[in-house]
Amino acid sequence: MKQMKKNQTLVILLLILSATGCSAKKQGLDKREVKADYIIAQLNAGKHIYLDSCVVWGDLDFTKLKNRNRIADNLTQVFVNQSVTFSHCIFVNQVRAFDAAKGVCVEFAYNLSFTACDFRSDIDFTESIIEGNAFFTGTIFRGEAKWQGVHFRHKKTYFNETKFEKDALFQNAIFAGDANFLHAVFSASAMFQKVVAGGLMFFGDVQFNGYADFTYVRAAESMFRYAKFNDRYDFAYSNLNIEDIKK
Repeated sequence: MKQMKKNQTLVILLLILSATGCSAKKQGLDKREVKADYIIAQLNAGKHIYLDSCVVWGDLDFTKLKNRNRIADNLTQVFVNQSVTFSHCIFVNQVRAFDAAKGVCVEFAYNLSFTACDFRSDIDFTESIIEGNAFFTGTIFRGEAKWQGVHFRHKKTYFNETKFEKDALFQNAIFAGDANFLHAVFSASAMFQKVVAGGLMFFGDVQFNGYADFTYVRAAESMFRYAKFNDRYDFAYSNLNIEDIKK
């Protein structure tokens, strides 16, 4: 009898553990865990970052890096002189490369890549400079995504197949070359006022489910073929090719 009760208890525990494990897998939190402070420490030690299939816990704050230069009384530039690459990673907390209160922005001297990643909180790259390749292909932004004033200096920048669940803010961003947003989905506001692109702004088959503002945008070329606007949009004072817009 006692043995039967023990067996029943064991079965119940196994079921509970199995259910917990399934829940964790659904959230993607069964991946290897990495603390954000560890990543900052590695960068401070001069090491390149390459992480695949990890869960990053804690705020990843690039403004805390030691390599910095005060370029004005109220402005400090932080320099990331290593490549930063994440693939299939989950960022549970915020990711920041801008501190408005302290006047700190960040320059990435090499590649900055977040491919097939999942940002669970807000991200802020305001006024950043990205010298190398910028890859955000297949990434989900679940919080507010701030890219205002970012200077993408490489010939190609990739936001293709991305999903923005909250506001995507690109005002005053500069793309030195092409900006690829193919198959992207904007669930909230998409704000591109005064963006400048030296190459092709490609919004083929993009879904805009919230307000889209492209006022005063200047681009060498643009394409919106099969783009769907399910809310208001504004292209006033821009030079974008909107002939093939499909609502």
